[in-house]
Amino acid sequence: MSTEELTRTPWFTAGLRGLGGAGPVLLISRDEVARCLALLDPVAIVREALVDHHAGRTVLPAEAYLRWDNDQGAYTRSIAMPGGVVRDGGPAAYGMKIINASVSNPAAGLERAGGVGLCFDPQTARISAIIEIGLISSVRTAAVSLVGVQAAGHADATCLAVLGCGTQGGTHLFLLADRLPGLRRVALHDAEPAAAAALAERVRRHRPGIEVAVLPDARSALRDAELVVTATTADDGYLPPDWIRPGAAVVNVSLADLTAEALLQAGRLYVDDVELVEQNPRRPLGRLMQQGLVTAPGSTGGGRPIDATIGALAAGAVTAAPPAPTSYTVINPFGMGVLDVALLDAIRRAATGLGLGTEVAL
Repeated sequence: MSTEELTRTPWFTAGLRGLGGAGPVLLISRDEVARCLALLDPVAIVREALVDHHAGRTVLPAEAYLRWDNDQGAYTRSIAMPGGVVRDGGPAAYGMKIINASVSNPAAGLERAGGVGLCFDPQTARISAIIEIGLISSVRTAAVSLVGVQAAGHADATCLAVLGCGTQGGTHLFLLADRLPGLRRVALHDAEPAAAAALAERVRRHRPGIEVAVLPDARSALRDAELVVTATTADDGYLPPDWIRPGAAVVNVSLADLTAEALLQAGRLYVDDVELVEQNPRRPLGRLMQQGLVTAPGSTGGGRPIDATIGALAAGAVTAAPPAPTSYTVINPFGMGVLDVALLDAIRRAATGLGLGTEVAL
């Protein structure tokens, strides 16, 4: 049946067609997202959302996770991350991030992950904007890492190691280089040497004051690093405690790089949300919590307690203490949908003010 024939049927004309319009939706492209981000401070937005979450001014439901193997046998997944930010005296923001990924995408010339962000109208719950999420997700993750590094007392790092030189690794590197004034050296490693070489060339071109080296293995890259970012696609831990320089901070962005021993032996352990960690057995830290080997902050049980959340540190509710001279800090941000929602709302408002986006009626 054609659309024209459908509109002439009695049940359609008398029922569904008479329900009214779906309302306008603003479509915001990746290029338009970039224009908005250039006018915003994503780190400040993420820091405020982390503080809001610590203060109980957010809504963070459970994530939905769908996994399959594609025709190449590659790990492929979709994650839906809803959230809300309800600030005292300020506008509420509700929405969802849908981020899909396949580890075979880079070989096909695609970024590993991408998707859309949805903004919800606080009054009607209708979708008010659909926004390309790949760039936002990368910036949000790097911003959380930076806030964690600063709040945990590691902002004076001079040597950074990046394991995994794709979109996330590159975004982290350049944001940290912009915001950490003492950073002078960067060590890169990737399972695909061409990816590390390409990122090194970008650093030399855009940050000529930073010395950059490509290393053949992860252990060599970590040797002198005071700050480590893991942004790989590894699904098993391989990084033991003795690879980490004493006094360093490791930001465990990717699914699984640190071994269980490296997590358990950390002198300081910080996460973005304790419940989110415990609900996620796909990550080593989540499995350790479900096994009772890692516990919530302040716990007096037999496990190793998490020291604090990044939001508690950023809010000043907890003061970060340095690890023992022979130990190190682990910052393990799982990724909260409320942070994406805060950024999505800021971008929607900026796009509206700039006259960007394409309005459609769904």
